[in-house]
Amino acid sequence: MLKIVNRKITVGQRIILPEEWHEKIIKAGNLKNYPYALVVEEIVKKKSNKETYFLCRPEKKEKKVSSIALTEVVMKYLISSQEVPDQNIGLSFKEFLPLENTYVLVTSVRNPSEVVPGIFKLETEMVQLSEGKKGTICLNFKIDYINGSGFSSVKLYCDGNKKSTWKFLYNKDVSCMTEYEQMFQDTIIHKMYVEKSCNKLASYLENEGALEHARMLRERAKTHDNSKIGCQDELNALSRIINDKSSLMDSSKYLSPIQQDSIKLHWKHNPHHPEHFKTPMDMSKLDIMEMCCDWHARSSQYGTEFLSFVKERQEDRFHFPEWMFSEIWHYCKVLASEI
Repeated sequence: MLKIVNRKITVGQRIILPEEWHEKIIKAGNLKNYPYALVVEEIVKKKSNKETYFLCRPEKKEKKVSSIALTEVVMKYLISSQEVPDQNIGLSFKEFLPLENTYVLVTSVRNPSEVVPGIFKLETEMVQLSEGKKGTICLNFKIDYINGSGFSSVKLYCDGNKKSTWKFLYNKDVSCMTEYEQMFQDTIIHKMYVEKSCNKLASYLENEGALEHARMLRERAKTHDNSKIGCQDELNALSRIINDKSSLMDSSKYLSPIQQDSIKLHWKHNPHHPEHFKTPMDMSKLDIMEMCCDWHARSSQYGTEFLSFVKERQEDRFHFPEWMFSEIWHYCKVLASEI
């Protein structure tokens, strides 16, 4: 990660665009080429969004080559920071920045239950720095929400009502993460495993000619368990049991009363759980496929024995009719295979 150092940025400051940033400028402006070496020619502070822009022109003046803008966060990332060891303790964007394309959890200082999982990404946008002039290509760091709800400029999380801290989403050190934050981390990691399992089963279905079921299963993978981080009541409830995964790792473990009470909302929102229905026989073929992929994903995530887990779940908990379990067993064997 990067630590922001006290280095004043002034007009005349020379900067060199990193290769990937340079490519973004080329693409955004539909340009054939653009210089790498720039100098700051003007510092513009806009009251409308409280953002500071550094207007930069090519170091070697060229005709018909436009200036570009960099936000304050981008400029500090580029020339006013130094790399330091990663810490997962909750840091301010004003003092520390993750490296570009890092997955983070952003938590509101005022409201710790307001958590946003996202990617710290450099994006291009058009900004109008003064009236009567055309828009300028601008580089700005944004938090791209990975739960599909949009994105925001990092500047918004530095001050005021949205003042926030950030933590590494995939860091193994969760000692400073709240249970609420751990719930986000566990859900997003689990969704990654589910997508892999669904893609594996979907590939088998495609080979068997079941193209529509394969397509729909891949779509299910994208929305799997979204309610865990999209429904506030469910998120609050499941956060209470985030550190009790005994029943997920050991099929002989029964759900405790508090686990059952906490997870009921999740069952209600997700038909890939038999408990969603009055009887498991009401599950559709896609519900069953997603359920098998869910089990396989948890097995992969925690390194547990998969097929024995499935058998024990059938005997100890679900008791699917024989004809139904035969279909479940078939999908599970496909998932357990090396194809």
